[in-house]
Amino acid sequence: MSRPGSEQSLDVVALGAGRYQLIDNGRARIAYAAAASDTWVFLDGRVFVVPAGGTAVRRAAGDEEAALMAPMPATVVTIHVSPGQEVTRDGLLITLEAMKMELPIKAPRAGRVTAVSCRPGELVQPGVRLMEIDYGT
Repeated sequence: MSRPGSEQSLDVVALGAGRYQLIDNGRARIAYAAAASDTWVFLDGRVFVVPAGGTAVRRAAGDEEAALMAPMPATVVTIHVSPGQEVTRDGLLITLEAMKMELPIKAPRAGRVTAVSCRPGELVQPGVRLMEIDYGT
């Protein structure tokens, strides 16, 4: 698979059970995907959405809401922030557990938490908004 607008390639190896190994410039990482009408991919604490019948595209700044949604059926383990709290880019927001793996949900960029829509122990479904962040302008 090649990245849009780039000559670099990304090797993807299906590992089964919604797990994939991505090799990018010699760096191997594990990604998790859940399929519905669209495919939700969880990688390094971020969520990417591949439209049904479409090609994978890195999420743009306007699509940051998807980064704050559950990538697959999961249980909320820990909420690391509260409403009103300032967060930094890649700051840990929530830890989920799915398929006996911990899934850290990270902030796509700096902002202020305005609402938390889940609680520890809650089972959340793909696409469910976990929290809201105001990024300012």
